[in-house]
Amino acid sequence: MTTSARAEPDATALARLIAKDEIRDLAGRYALAVDDHDIESVLSMFAEDGVFEVVGRQLRGHNEIRPFYVDSMDRYHTMLHTPEIHLVTLVDDTNATGIMTGHAELAVHDTLMMTAFRYHDRYTRTKNGWLFQRRSVSFMYALPFESMSSSFRSTKRIRWPQTRYSEADYPESASTWNTYRGTESPGPR
Repeated sequence: MTTSARAEPDATALARLIAKDEIRDLAGRYALAVDDHDIESVLSMFAEDGVFEVVGRQLRGHNEIRPFYVDSMDRYHTMLHTPEIHLVTLVDDTNATGIMTGHAELAVHDTLMMTAFRYHDRYTRTKNGWLFQRRSVSFMYALPFESMSSSFRSTKRIRWPQTRYSEADYPESASTWNTYRGTESPGPR
């Protein structure tokens, strides 16, 4: 293999790594902007026709997304979003998908809420770099801090203040949730 023949795959691999790193930076900047209540930065990270999906609501475009974040920033006095695992799959030069996990601590009135979340994302590359085309959030739990230890045996782990308890989005909904034992293993004891 000649040096020029090797350079082409190396350049492609490098471009893919750079794209993934830029997308991971987008998610990190998003967490910081939400925590800092920087609404303009949050909106700038979504494509003009981008979608944010939360609790079955689909908000399309900056004009629909803005009120949701303003309400959230008004509701939660202090927020700390901590991104964790971020898996990015490049579809082509201008499209990618991703799953990101994380935790957040949210102060609402005198209640400290703890959450574990997953974002399912679609990204698009524009002249301004990578942006969210679609960001959909789901929750493993959203609980007042003081009820963390008593709530994990329940599937009703969504307990926002002044709302009814509701079912967690995952992991029980995963197709693998009850299949790990195989067909020959007994059920739980």
